[in-house]
Formats: sequence, C-alpha cells, structure tokens
Amino acid sequence: MKKILLYALLFAFALALSARAGTRIEAKAWSKVQTYDARTLAPSLEGHISELAAVKFTFRGKDIHHLKPNWYEGSIWQPDPKGRKGFSDVRVMVARKDLAAFKSITTDSSAGVEMTVYGRVLRDFDAHFIFVQLIGRNTVVDPSGNATISW
Repeated sequence: MKKILLYALLFAFALALSARAGTRIEAKAWSKVQTYDARTLAPSLEGHISELAAVKFTFRGKDIHHLKPNWYEGSIWQPDPKGRKGFSDVRVMVARKDLAAFKSITTDSSAGVEMTVYGRVLRDFDAHFIFVQLIGRNTVVDPSGNATISW
C-alpha cells in the first residue's frame, strides 16, 4: 500500500514538473520559426495557418473573453505609424493555465517596451476566425537546437 502511494506521489510530482517545464519544440521546427511584428502579421494571418511564429508587440488588449472550455480570447497590439487606425492587433487564444501570465502583460498603450510571444497560427472553423494560439514568452534552446517555450 505504501509503495502504491509513493508511486502515485512520484507520478503526480513528475506530471507537475512537466506542466511547468513548458512546450518542447524540436530543433527542425524551431529552425523554421519566423519573427513578425503584430502590424506585419495581422493583415496576412491567413497565409500563415499552422505556422509556429514569434510575434513582437507592445501591449495586450484589455478585453479577455472565455470562448471555449479552458481557452480565452484576447489580443496583442502594436503601434502602427503607417496605418490609419494608429494600432495593429492580432487575435490570440490563451489556455486557462496560462491566463494569469497573459494578464500580467501590460495593457498600457503608451508602453514602449517591445515583447515577443510564441504561438501557432490556427483557424477556428466554428467561429470563422484566425488567431495565434499562444505557447509562451520565454525560450531556452538546448545545445542540440531544441527549444522549450514557457511563460
């Protein structure tokens, strides 16, 4: 009985560590990651479906909506000096477990600090929109070229 409890605790501990470890990206896929500004990516999202991308932005939108179980919709923004709107935005989806980290990003439009998030460009066929499913903000690349992305 004690062995079963010990194994259960070890399994739970290993599961917790793997959840905190982030998302591992193989070296081959990581070498293909392109970096885009939000203002560059926004009008061309359709051409990047299924692509893993790094997106540069300066602040997140204030509105966050709970669209699907365990998923929240938000947006990331960047000043657009050439655009007529003044700002460009990219719609993003954030997992419930990452919501607190996403909310910690500033909503101040005058913030001049550029940040980068990593995610996969996807299409929601039910709601008919394209978004970036966020994976995280921090990357660690090991000597073999594999990357781990976390918040």
